[in-house]
Amino acid sequence: MPTTLKVGLLSTIYATWLHNNLAIGLLLAIAVSVLLLIFRPQRRFVFFLLGFICLLLQFEYQKHFGKALEQQTINAVILQGESLRARSVMEDFFQKFIPFALWLGGWGLVFLGIVF
Repeated sequence: MPTTLKVGLLSTIYATWLHNNLAIGLLLAIAVSVLLLIFRPQRRFVFFLLGFICLLLQFEYQKHFGKALEQQTINAVILQGESLRARSVMEDFFQKFIPFALWLGGWGLVFLGIVF
Protein backbone atom coordinates (compact mmCIF):
# COMPACT_ATOMS: atom_id res chain seq x y z
CA MET A 1 0.00 0.00 0.00
CA PRO A 2 1.49 3.38 -0.96
CA THR A 3 2.52 5.70 1.84
CA THR A 4 0.24 8.50 0.66
CA LEU A 5 -2.74 6.15 0.84
CA LYS A 6 -1.78 5.07 4.37
CA VAL A 7 -1.42 8.69 5.48
CA GLY A 8 -4.73 9.58 3.86
CA LEU A 9 -6.53 6.70 5.57
CA LEU A 10 -5.01 7.50 8.95
CA SER A 11 -5.88 11.18 8.67
CA THR A 12 -9.44 10.27 7.66
CA ILE A 13 -9.79 7.94 10.63
CA TYR A 14 -8.31 10.56 12.96
CA ALA A 15 -10.61 13.32 11.63
CA THR A 16 -13.61 11.01 12.02
CA TRP A 17 -12.57 10.26 15.59
CA LEU A 18 -12.15 13.96 16.41
CA HIS A 19 -15.55 14.79 14.94
CA ASN A 20 -17.47 11.90 16.52
CA ASN A 21 -15.57 10.67 19.58
CA LEU A 22 -18.50 11.21 21.96
CA ALA A 23 -20.93 9.50 19.59
CA ILE A 24 -18.56 6.56 19.16
CA GLY A 25 -18.22 6.22 22.92
CA LEU A 26 -21.98 6.35 23.40
CA LEU A 27 -22.49 3.76 20.65
CA LEU A 28 -20.03 1.46 22.41
CA ALA A 29 -21.90 2.00 25.69
CA ILE A 30 -25.19 1.19 23.94
CA ALA A 31 -23.67 -1.98 22.44
CA VAL A 32 -22.35 -3.09 25.84
CA SER A 33 -25.76 -2.38 27.41
CA VAL A 34 -27.51 -4.45 24.74
CA LEU A 35 -25.08 -7.33 25.24
CA LEU A 36 -25.56 -7.18 29.00
CA LEU A 37 -29.34 -7.16 28.51
CA ILE A 38 -29.11 -10.23 26.30
CA PHE A 39 -26.86 -12.25 28.59
CA ARG A 40 -27.93 -10.94 32.02
CA PRO A 41 -31.33 -9.24 31.75
CA GLN A 42 -31.69 -6.81 34.62
CA ARG A 43 -33.55 -3.56 35.10
CA ARG A 44 -30.32 -1.61 35.58
CA PHE A 45 -29.15 -2.47 32.07
CA VAL A 46 -32.45 -1.18 30.65
CA PHE A 47 -31.81 2.11 32.46
CA PHE A 48 -28.27 2.20 31.08
CA LEU A 49 -29.48 1.48 27.55
CA LEU A 50 -32.20 4.14 27.62
CA GLY A 51 -29.86 6.66 29.24
CA PHE A 52 -27.13 6.19 26.65
CA ILE A 53 -29.71 6.38 23.84
CA CYS A 54 -30.98 9.71 25.25
CA LEU A 55 -27.42 11.03 25.49
CA LEU A 56 -26.65 9.98 21.92
CA LEU A 57 -29.88 11.56 20.71
CA GLN A 58 -28.98 14.78 22.54
CA PHE A 59 -25.52 14.81 20.94
CA GLU A 60 -26.89 14.26 17.45
CA TYR A 61 -29.73 16.75 18.02
CA GLN A 62 -27.33 19.53 18.93
CA LYS A 63 -24.79 18.67 16.28
CA HIS A 64 -26.89 17.86 13.23
CA PHE A 65 -30.65 18.20 13.17
CA GLY A 66 -31.70 20.60 15.93
CA LYS A 67 -31.43 23.79 13.88
CA ALA A 68 -33.22 22.31 10.85
CA LEU A 69 -36.09 21.04 13.01
CA GLU A 70 -36.35 24.43 14.68
CA GLN A 71 -36.50 26.32 11.37
CA GLN A 72 -39.01 23.88 9.90
CA THR A 73 -41.30 24.21 12.91
CA ILE A 74 -41.04 28.01 13.04
CA ASN A 75 -41.82 28.27 9.32
CA ALA A 76 -44.81 25.94 9.69
CA VAL A 77 -46.27 27.62 12.78
CA ILE A 78 -45.70 31.27 11.94
CA LEU A 79 -47.46 31.45 8.60
CA GLN A 80 -48.60 35.08 8.53
CA GLY A 81 -46.58 38.03 9.65
CA GLU A 82 -43.81 37.96 12.16
CA SER A 83 -44.57 36.99 15.73
CA LEU A 84 -41.42 37.75 17.69
CA ARG A 85 -42.76 36.35 20.95
CA ALA A 86 -43.78 33.02 19.41
CA ARG A 87 -40.45 32.80 17.58
CA SER A 88 -38.55 33.53 20.80
CA VAL A 89 -40.46 30.89 22.75
CA MET A 90 -39.91 28.29 20.03
CA GLU A 91 -36.21 29.12 19.75
CA ASP A 92 -35.80 28.75 23.51
CA PHE A 93 -37.70 25.45 23.41
CA PHE A 94 -35.65 23.97 20.57
CA GLN A 95 -32.24 25.41 21.53
CA LYS A 96 -32.37 25.14 25.31
CA PHE A 97 -35.17 22.96 26.64
CA ILE A 98 -34.93 19.91 24.36
CA PRO A 99 -31.13 19.51 24.64
CA PHE A 100 -31.25 20.04 28.41
CA ALA A 101 -34.17 17.62 28.84
CA LEU A 102 -32.38 14.93 26.80
CA TRP A 103 -29.14 15.49 28.74
CA LEU A 104 -30.90 15.43 32.11
CA GLY A 105 -33.00 12.40 31.15
CA GLY A 106 -29.98 10.52 29.84
CA TRP A 107 -27.80 11.09 32.88
CA GLY A 108 -30.79 10.55 35.16
CA LEU A 109 -31.40 7.13 33.64
CA VAL A 110 -27.71 6.24 33.88
CA PHE A 111 -27.79 7.29 37.55
CA LEU A 112 -30.88 5.11 38.11
CA GLY A 113 -28.99 2.23 36.52
CA ILE A 114 -26.15 2.76 38.97
CA VAL A 115 -28.44 3.07 42.00
CA PHE A 116 -30.89 0.25 41.22
